[in-house]
Amino acid sequence: MRMLSGSNILITGCSRGLGLEMVKQLAAKKTGKIFATCRAPENASELGKLAEDHENIYVTKLDVTNLNSFKDLNDNIKKFCGTDGLNILVNNAGVSPKSTRINFVTAEQMTETFFSNTVAPLMLTKSLIPLLGQGAQNCDKNSLVVNLSSILGSIAENTKQGGLYPYRASKTGLNSVTRSLSIDLASLKICAVSVHPGWVQTDMGGTNAPLTPQHSIEGVLGLIDGFEMAQNGGFYDNFGNVMPW
Repeated sequence: MRMLSGSNILITGCSRGLGLEMVKQLAAKKTGKIFATCRAPENASELGKLAEDHENIYVTKLDVTNLNSFKDLNDNIKKFCGTDGLNILVNNAGVSPKSTRINFVTAEQMTETFFSNTVAPLMLTKSLIPLLGQGAQNCDKNSLVVNLSSILGSIAENTKQGGLYPYRASKTGLNSVTRSLSIDLASLKICAVSVHPGWVQTDMGGTNAPLTPQHSIEGVLGLIDGFEMAQNGGFYDNFGNVMPW
């Protein structure tokens, strides 16, 4: 059974960029309910229009760095999903890299970026374990946690550029979180995978990037839809190629 078919999906960071593109493409697929979160729904006009046009899209207010808000998010999902639970969590929200060479990097940059990109996705996933477990119990497929990572988190690939200390460290940490989740949640039929979406033409990637958001997310969703147990705990690019740790 394909992963996306009939699945209830939660995606963080959907007001723009890759998160918004993911909601756009999922709107055309036969999924279950799509919970699209962002910090300020009142300012996310394009996302709001998608929700108006598709009754299965629910725009939900969430700042992933506000850990106290996770209970309200859980309650909101339960309200609309009942006992069906959640099948897929996409941890997309995060902060962009800054040009931080060794002479400019600060402790504040390190801690703030690590909290947004590593700690917050872990704690959000932790809060949603009951719903993800419920989703796995109520269908014939495992639930899946998808952590949007980056090639910049690959230690093996960092051979020439260096720098970008906050962002690199946070994505390396996220990859480590993914591997541990894949082990710790296996008994609950919950899998986890890290995905590098490619170098994309977004606010973060810039205009010189070779991939459009549409092309990037087509690949990411293809990987999710065709996810296999052998990929559990792994790190892949948007074409399904194994990424070096």
